[in-house]
Amino acid sequence: MWWSIGHTVKPNNREIPFFVDDLLAITISPRPENDWQALMETVPGDTPEESKETLQPLREAVVDCIDMLSQQDHFIIDAMNSEQITYDELGKRLGTSLTHAWRLRNAAYKNLEQILERHNVIRTYLRMDHE
Repeated sequence: MWWSIGHTVKPNNREIPFFVDDLLAITISPRPENDWQALMETVPGDTPEESKETLQPLREAVVDCIDMLSQQDHFIIDAMNSEQITYDELGKRLGTSLTHAWRLRNAAYKNLEQILERHNVIRTYLRMDHE
């Protein structure tokens, strides 16, 4: 039995209904190791996926930017992404209310965004220097 119409996936822009149990079987394919592998794995007419090799400088730039954050902002971003804690748990760890934890989280991401926007590697990747 299919669940509701809202339970679909869209590979290659085609809606395909799925069983909820099938969701557990879905795996995310790993990124190609290098540009040649990416090109070889591309379906004709599609754009090649960026390889791990191509994205490595970008990953390192993001890590650099996170390291530039204040200790509190670094903690918040790490806890929310790595540990996937709730706002309630974040508030408990910071000794604040859930609402204030939400505000602190938003401020931490805003600070990170500002740092990311100034990083040369990221600006080049996003072509922000050409605006």
